[in-house]
Amino acid sequence: MNNKNIGSIAIILLVAMALTSIVAFAHAMLVETVEEGRVRVIFDDGSANRHAEVTVFDESDQEIDRGDVDDEGYFDYDSEKAVKLIAQDNFGHRAEYVVGEEASKPLPRVPTILGVLLLFGAGAAYFKKRSKKQQSA
Repeated sequence: MNNKNIGSIAIILLVAMALTSIVAFAHAMLVETVEEGRVRVIFDDGSANRHAEVTVFDESDQEIDRGDVDDEGYFDYDSEKAVKLIAQDNFGHRAEYVVGEEASKPLPRVPTILGVLLLFGAGAAYFKKRSKKQQSA
């Protein structure tokens, strides 16, 4: 196999990996505070997760409430006792929220994907340069 074929295969693999990472980033789940005692479980695109179950814990990490979100992703809980909420669904999504803290946001997709591609491209360039050096020696 010559270097052109190896380079072409590397590019095809990089593009395939980039496309699959876009799919992997497609459904991060978040818990956002709507008001005291009320949260909304959403995906990172802002759409509601209508299938999530929320478990509420107190300061001693004991479960004090559990329930499903409504059709718009909302869940109400006793805010005086709650310290932590964990939302999960049957599709493998899981999000944790500590009462009083700002909800975490996922990393922006485009810069993350570009960063990964840049790393792979730099690695490919390094190995290509190294193999050319070995062939000329």
